[in-house]
Amino acid sequence: MKLSVSSEEEREAIAQLEEAIAADHVTPERLRMSPRIFEKDDDLNGHMDFVAAASSLRARMYSIEVADRLKTKRIAGKIIPAIATATAAVAGLVSLELVKVVGGYGFESFNNCFFNLAIPVMVLTEAAPVKRTQIREDISFSIWDRWTVWGDQHFSLSDFIKAVLVNYGIEPTMVVHGVKMLYVPVMPGHNKRLKLTMQKLIKPSVDRRYVDLTVSFAPESDGDEDLPGPPLGTTSAPTETLTAPDTPGP
Repeated sequence: MKLSVSSEEEREAIAQLEEAIAADHVTPERLRMSPRIFEKDDDLNGHMDFVAAASSLRARMYSIEVADRLKTKRIAGKIIPAIATATAAVAGLVSLELVKVVGGYGFESFNNCFFNLAIPVMVLTEAAPVKRTQIREDISFSIWDRWTVWGDQHFSLSDFIKAVLVNYGIEPTMVVHGVKMLYVPVMPGHNKRLKLTMQKLIKPSVDRRYVDLTVSFAPESDGDEDLPGPPLGTTSAPTETLTAPDTPGP
C-alpha cells in the first residue's frame, strides 16, 4: 500500500521500516531510531494525526466515546508535562521490547519493568512463560486462549457439544452461562435440553452480539473434579450465525 507523505524525512523513515520488515531480522544498520519532539500545532509532522488515530482505535476497542481531532488536540496540550515524564518512560520501554519482537529475539531477552519516578526506582524482571492448564495429555489452554464454535439459528445444545468434541477432541460435561446452568447431566431434566437451540437456552437480547460460556470436562479418573476449560463464546450475528472470536485453541 502506497502512503502519501509530506516530507523527504518521512519517506526515508518509511523506506527504512519497509526494508526492516522485509528482512529476516533487524540490525542497527537496517533500522535507526532518533527522538522526536512532540509538537501538536504543526499539522505537517503527523504527530496529532497519529495521536488522534491511536485514541480512536482505543476508544472503539473499549467502547469509549470517540474524541474528534480538535478535542484530542486540546487534551494533548494539557498532558504534555505527563508525556515528558512517566508516559515517555513507558513509551521508551515498550519500544525497546517492540524492537526485540521485530528483531526475532528469543523469549529470554524480554523483560517486565516496574518503575516509580518519584523515588526514583526502576526494576527489570525476566518475563515468565504463560501458564497453561492441562486438560488431557495433548490438550491444554492458557488465559489468552478462546475456543471457537460455529453454528446457525438452528444450532442445538447437542450440536454445540458435538462441535466441541469434533474441533477440540474433548466432550463438555457442563455448560454454564453466567450463573445459569445450561447443561449439567446430573440435574433433573437437563438431558431434555440437548434438543433445544442455543439461542433459546441463552435468550440473548436483540442488540447482544457476544456471549461467554463456561465449560467443564470430565476428569480422566473417577472421583476427580471436573476439569476447567477456556472460555467458549457465542454471538448472535445478523447472519444468524453463532461464533466466537478467533483465538488459539488447544
